[in-house]
Amino acid sequence: MLTTKNIIFIVISCLFFSGCQEKKQQTMDLSVLDELKFSAWVTEWQWQSGVEDLRQVEGLDRAQVFAAYFDGEDHIYFRDKMDDAIAGMKKLSKERNIPLDLTIVNDLFLPDGTVVHKDSELIGRLIETPESRKQHIDNILEYIDTYQFEGLEIDYENINEEDLPNLIQFYQELHVVLEAQGKPLRIILEPNLHVEQYNFPTGPVYVMMAYNLHGGHSEPGPKADDEFIRKVVNKMNTLPGQPVIALSAGGFSWQHGNGETKTLTEMDAEDLAETADVVPMRDPSSGSMYFDYQDAHGDTFTVWYGDQQTLYQWMKISAEEGQTRVSLWRMGGMETSTLEFLNKAVNYKAKARGENEMFANHIKELRKQMNLTQAELAERVGIGRTALSKIENGAYYPSAKTMKKISDVLNKPIGEIFFNTDISS
Repeated sequence: MLTTKNIIFIVISCLFFSGCQEKKQQTMDLSVLDELKFSAWVTEWQWQSGVEDLRQVEGLDRAQVFAAYFDGEDHIYFRDKMDDAIAGMKKLSKERNIPLDLTIVNDLFLPDGTVVHKDSELIGRLIETPESRKQHIDNILEYIDTYQFEGLEIDYENINEEDLPNLIQFYQELHVVLEAQGKPLRIILEPNLHVEQYNFPTGPVYVMMAYNLHGGHSEPGPKADDEFIRKVVNKMNTLPGQPVIALSAGGFSWQHGNGETKTLTEMDAEDLAETADVVPMRDPSSGSMYFDYQDAHGDTFTVWYGDQQTLYQWMKISAEEGQTRVSLWRMGGMETSTLEFLNKAVNYKAKARGENEMFANHIKELRKQMNLTQAELAERVGIGRTALSKIENGAYYPSAKTMKKISDVLNKPIGEIFFNTDISS
């Protein structure tokens, strides 16, 4: 629960941050997200709401259907709602041309009804030998082929340290097989994993979770804050390829006294606040909303959750650190305002390009050829990243002096960088 020290800090912070006073939305500059590539999960237990939410956001890079599990014989297993979830997602995929990945997670469902979540011993058995790895890969391919998924995502968590070399070898072998079929492989990584100590293979797309700062394992607090996001992005920089940061919608409620937690969607949290007649406050360090309430039995709960402002703040921090590839856990139970924000953010670049063709340029293509991020180019030019972002997407026409600096850094004549200009180099 919230300690006296935490409450005093938040109250003092509220005196200086207007967003902490009540649920008022600050202005969101979507140009900072102009390079956003967005994917999202839909779960089998909430697939109808998830599909409806996903339908409100156009322009997704891809989507993941969560999840396939394991049975008592270590074989892949679908729960009852999975077939319907796949059918619903397939329909949306066809309408929107969204590639679909199957997510497999190491939850073990035993015949007696027992569920072992994130079973490390299961993974140890599956990857122990070349023969067991091949058998597991064959089992995976059977489901990928039968349900015609465009890609695969592996979400194996809580792995024993001694099993990591075999797991990494499994990733390599699985990637080779899938690549031969033209199917991408995504691999979920936990933020506490020391990825810099291991030689992860090139080829797969690595997705690092950035939403377990607080949860069922901790006292009340936000799923992430600015500092946590920055640490995760810095750790991701040691991975090969172009990794993805995973953020999370929704939140948790914590019951005072027994530490019991419950997962909430954004709409769940908003409904609780409305029923209890309390006004959620915003925590400046995370952008998250929080409140306390009492239920009909007199039990007290603390709720922390995210809304559109929260997601914007996390995405903005991530983008400032050079990470604009985002996956969202998870669609379903999201407020209309949050879905509208996501749709605008995902499609901002296309809109800006259409509205500002007269300011179009080749900056992005040229800096990528030089392996420069926006932040790195902005620093060399001597302007802010936000300013460079606006110049790149055509929302702002730079001065002749700034054009010359960009030209010098990119080592190209101004006329080859900017369109519709009569300024010579």
